Amino acid sequence: MRPSLICWGFLWLSAFSLNVATTAAFELVAPRPSTVVTAGQSIPVSVEVEREAGIRKITYYWYRDEEEPVPPQLAEPALIADSSATPPFGGHLTVPLAAAGRMRLLAVAEVTQGRLGTRPDFDEVLLQVEPPAPIETIEFETEKPWMVQPVGKLTRVPAVGLFQDGLVRAIDSPSTGSQFESSDSNIVRVLEDGWIRVEGPGRASLHVANRGKVGTLDVQVIGDDEPNRPPLANPGEDQTVKGGARVVLSGVQSVDPDGDPLRYEWSQVRGLKVDLTGPNEAKATFIAPKVSAKRLLRFRLQVTDMKGPDTVKGADSLPAYLNIWVEP
Repeated sequence: MRPSLICWGFLWLSAFSLNVATTAAFELVAPRPSTVVTAGQSIPVSVEVEREAGIRKITYYWYRDEEEPVPPQLAEPALIADSSATPPFGGHLTVPLAAAGRMRLLAVAEVTQGRLGTRPDFDEVLLQVEPPAPIETIEFETEKPWMVQPVGKLTRVPAVGLFQDGLVRAIDSPSTGSQFESSDSNIVRVLEDGWIRVEGPGRASLHVANRGKVGTLDVQVIGDDEPNRPPLANPGEDQTVKGGARVVLSGVQSVDPDGDPLRYEWSQVRGLKVDLTGPNEAKATFIAPKVSAKRLLRFRLQVTDMKGPDTVKGADSLPAYLNIWVEP
């Protein structure tokens, strides 16, 4: 017996509904990327749902720029909103009071999948956070002089600002408004994005300027003056993958100019947290999350040279980054 027109119509509608369910997207429309906000400020957040996406709720999280995300069940949410909120799935959330510099606002949706339960979907924006009060002094969260080793080590200056609102905020990167200068680049050298490299034994001073204030940290480098050139991290080319695909992050093209073996450190700095297998190996893997629109996962690779399989020599590469674009 041939199917009736009603039956065909039902099948067509079912297929159409299934297609909608798998392609519907939500977008974080407020705040917009690169918006400047003030620490402690209550800001509106809203999302745009293109179609009926089966979203139960959306949870919002704050992260510092370059901070590795944690699983949602371990993170502290800034806001949880469902369809009854005003606007739906949005509302107001507070910018972290102790924040300064670039911050990441991650929105994680809980999407229903019928008998399959639920799955997460996500969107995010980067924002610039300004302190609500002037800075009074610059201090350093370390003993003085700052003792650092070995030659080749890469680190941040442990600088903090004491602000007139009584809060202490980290000001260890250029996005917080800090500028860095070394009195002797043969001892410690200032690199791009505010990184400090240990160059050789001796004493030097690091000067940190921020919003008209200057702080000085005396540095003593311990160790010998044997040259140790830093390795170069190479995470390969950016990738575009489908949700559910197995993704391989490969740092095998990383090199050490002195021929030393390398230790690898992969970390995630953008997107929904994934379960990364082999984060301290040349190749790391994960399963790309299912998404309803093209989304970005970003990973950082840093390598350190070794004297042997269990002994760190100590020269660090600059961080290198890899973008993984995930499509539905």
